[in-house]
Amino acid sequence: MRLMSYFLGIEVQQSNDGIFVSQRKYTIDILKIFKMDAFSLIQTPIVERMVMKRVGSGEFVDQTYFRSIMGSLCYLTSTRPDIIYGVRLISCFMEKPY
Repeated sequence: MRLMSYFLGIEVQQSNDGIFVSQRKYTIDILKIFKMDAFSLIQTPIVERMVMKRVGSGEFVDQTYFRSIMGSLCYLTSTRPDIIYGVRLISCFMEKPY
């Protein structure tokens, strides 16, 4: 058997310095699936301690599509703990996404 290099969307690199995990390919794939690969990068997507509430009427979005995005983002937090706050914040709108 060889050393593990890719498992369930997680890339593993083993060296003398240690074991490094990332989800680079998984991230690129979900960005393409949800047509977000053309957007610009930003350092922090959500301001800490931000309170989100509904303003105006807004339109409902497809719940299945929204839940697919949320599931992908939740899985991505296994190697990206820096996005946990933002993912948790928008997951509060899973029942009635606008």
